[in-house]
Amino acid sequence: PLFIPFPQPAMAEVAAPQGATSTFAQPDTTITNKVALDISIAPRSFKTPNERTLGDKTVLPIDDAVPVGRLVLGLYGNTAPGTVGNFLRLIRSGALRQTTFSKVLPGEYIQAGQQASFRLGGVDADSSDLQPNPDLSSSRAFKLQHLRPGTLSLSLTENDEDPLVQAGAGYRNVQFLITTGPGPVPRLDGQNIVFGRVLEGLDVVNTISQVPTFKPSDNARQLNVFAQSIGDDRAVRVRRKYGKPLKAVIIMQAMELPLDGL
Repeated sequence: PLFIPFPQPAMAEVAAPQGATSTFAQPDTTITNKVALDISIAPRSFKTPNERTLGDKTVLPIDDAVPVGRLVLGLYGNTAPGTVGNFLRLIRSGALRQTTFSKVLPGEYIQAGQQASFRLGGVDADSSDLQPNPDLSSSRAFKLQHLRPGTLSLSLTENDEDPLVQAGAGYRNVQFLITTGPGPVPRLDGQNIVFGRVLEGLDVVNTISQVPTFKPSDNARQLNVFAQSIGDDRAVRVRRKYGKPLKAVIIMQAMELPLDGL
């Protein structure tokens, strides 16, 4: 069978200043892999009831979605080998195709890769052979900061998946976010794993960031805070809907690209 290598965990350290030790070496941001995500946006989140048919594999309005461009992502396989390896497994298995961006926070990030029902635009990762991620316990994997637009990061503090999904046997987090700019997002630093950057398609990121989203009123937010303070589990479920796009932002195709030209 064809063997496709995954990035190796070896780190090509940047030379330390004279008299310093390798402890001060910066994370290696060499691009080890490239992937492309072809993005389309539909005029609504789901098909209307009249458009749905028995046996629909998805209720996303795929046929009405308009292409908005391609995101080309460069991956840091030397600094975050476990994260990059699982991301490539998603790409190679086809698990990201016809899935959606689940959260849009203009000025911060857009987020995709949520594990949920494929019929509703979620990722079904069962066929991807995801592996335990050693980056989660590696301090070096958390060193890179969210300084510039187009930073690609494994979503840990921002993960909005159903707790029942996260508690499932063999669960591996593959939800990812891409910062929108124009400024840095320091609250993400040290808690989410930067594993790549946008090489082409920042205009696509900007287009996605302008999609209308669910935004609660100030009163609703205050009620949510109060509900959480008294232990009402519904508060968390409601907060997971904050920033949810009101139009389906669909990853129509996801593929690996050759490294030529880097």
